[in-house]
Amino acid sequence: MSDKNMNDLLARLNAEFEPGSQNESNQSKSPPRAASKKSMEQMLAELRADLESGRGRPNRPSPISSQPKTSHKSDKTSVVNAARERERLNALIDTDYRRQAHKREQKLAEEKRQAEAKLAEEKRQAEAKLAAEKRRQQELIELQRQEELRNKRRKEALKEDAKKWLAKLNPRSEEGRWFEEFSYSYEDKLQAAIDYLEAMRETGL
Repeated sequence: MSDKNMNDLLARLNAEFEPGSQNESNQSKSPPRAASKKSMEQMLAELRADLESGRGRPNRPSPISSQPKTSHKSDKTSVVNAARERERLNALIDTDYRRQAHKREQKLAEEKRQAEAKLAEEKRQAEAKLAAEKRRQQELIELQRQEELRNKRRKEALKEDAKKWLAKLNPRSEEGRWFEEFSYSYEDKLQAAIDYLEAMRETGL
């Protein structure tokens, strides 16, 4: 029941049971009027109670009735915000993954470069060592060749000296007789003379 209908009803009740009516007031009796007045007061009391409790007010959209729409809108906003947050987090994760992958690739490339540089250095050192060893062997060979050449020249010089010494040796002298005994074990007296002169030079005689 609306407020307007409620007010109209109250007005009619007041007019119907008003004690100052012109014709009907003279003919009515006291007991019925008292009973009607009592009924009217009860009805008014009930109407006031209805008005105070809100049962007679018109249907108006209450804040609670609009709550589902607001809640639905809020839920939709929350879903959109959550989706955006997930997209942002996924973008951050993807960026971090690419950055970590790039770091791993750089690390692997650096490790590969260092390994290749180490292998190249080891190869260079091995080649240098091999070259040094080859050079040392060549030097030894050269020294040996030079030593052999000196020995050959020395023997040739001894051989010439031995020839000259044999030409001058007197077989009947004491040295000649001693050399005769010394060269007895040699097949060639020239080789005996070479060894004899070499021994004499080593002893300083």
